[in-house]
Amino acid sequence: MRLKPCVALLIVLFVLLPFCTYAAEITVTPSIGLRGEYDDNILFDRTGEIDDYAWITIPGLSLDYITSRFSFSLSGLADIIRYVDETDLDTENYTTGLTAEYRTSEYLTLSARGSYIKDTTLDSELQETGLVLGRSDREAYTAGGGIVYSINEFSDITLDYTFTNVDYDLEEYVDYKEHSVSATNSYTFNDRRNEFRIRPYYRYRDSTDDDVDIYGLSLGLTHRFTETFEASIDAGARYLDIEEVSGTTESDWGWTADVSLTKSWQAASVEFLYSKDLGYTAEGSTVDVNRFSLTISRMLTSKLGIDLTGTLYFTKERGMTDRDDNVRYYEVIPLLNYGFTQNHSLELGYRYSNEYDKNFTNYRERDRNIAWIALNFSFPQKW
Repeated sequence: MRLKPCVALLIVLFVLLPFCTYAAEITVTPSIGLRGEYDDNILFDRTGEIDDYAWITIPGLSLDYITSRFSFSLSGLADIIRYVDETDLDTENYTTGLTAEYRTSEYLTLSARGSYIKDTTLDSELQETGLVLGRSDREAYTAGGGIVYSINEFSDITLDYTFTNVDYDLEEYVDYKEHSVSATNSYTFNDRRNEFRIRPYYRYRDSTDDDVDIYGLSLGLTHRFTETFEASIDAGARYLDIEEVSGTTESDWGWTADVSLTKSWQAASVEFLYSKDLGYTAEGSTVDVNRFSLTISRMLTSKLGIDLTGTLYFTKERGMTDRDDNVRYYEVIPLLNYGFTQNHSLELGYRYSNEYDKNFTNYRERDRNIAWIALNFSFPQKW
């Protein structure tokens, strides 16, 4: 049953392929990463922290197929994690994805996509919500597609649909399915230095605990001050309706936002991001997430570069709960990267993570330190 989204996407691809021209550019890229890591709090626990060293092998493979009217991309990556002492925590994480795009005419473009991710709640879900939950394996499947219709050279309309299915290994966590539909009308002006957008959307989440309906409308504007400096903002209103299995309902109004500022120089760049939106947790709760992020990158020499990323979350739980808000999580990641060649590099990184939750009487704060060194190799082959 879980393979149905991927099977559907493959059927779409086989339908589209006969319409593609044979003059294609094909790139196959095998890759391998070798990483040694120290983690002083593997389970991100409040008390009784467990520390250990891990050896992580990261094999990967990607395929890109491009013609004048059709493009297809397929990628797969595995994290094979082996601990020195805590061998019961050994695991494998997987990330696979495919995208396809077919331009039927000058005005119409069709697209399809799908992905499968197997990880833990301390991986990508932590990055989505800023909440540190008990460790559990998680499988997430997505499938979707879209249509872009160009009204003229300045304006287009995009229709998009995405289906998501999330399953947790722990029985006490709540599996869910989500359907998301949106329509975006964008218009460029001022010699394409500005873009205006209007986007109505609808999301529906279904779980054993509740049904969640989200209706929203956002307006967006992008302004390119120069070729190296750009600002973008999307903001709007959303309406939330939650129906518990008990029949109890709750609804409210709120707002959403996505803001980005990017500036680049010859050897450096800065990016600031802010987002406010609703998310869903393994515990079955709808949460309001405010996320701030700042990334600074600098090339010190032609081969040596440094990145510094800081991310801050403020998360508020919604729905029929008595839980307070004021859950704050942040992480700081400095990273050194030395490129031996264009496709071979050495990486030295460190991550400090910290959560503060005032809902606890004691041990409100917990933190985690991870340090690693990694070798990354890729071997692109073109035809």
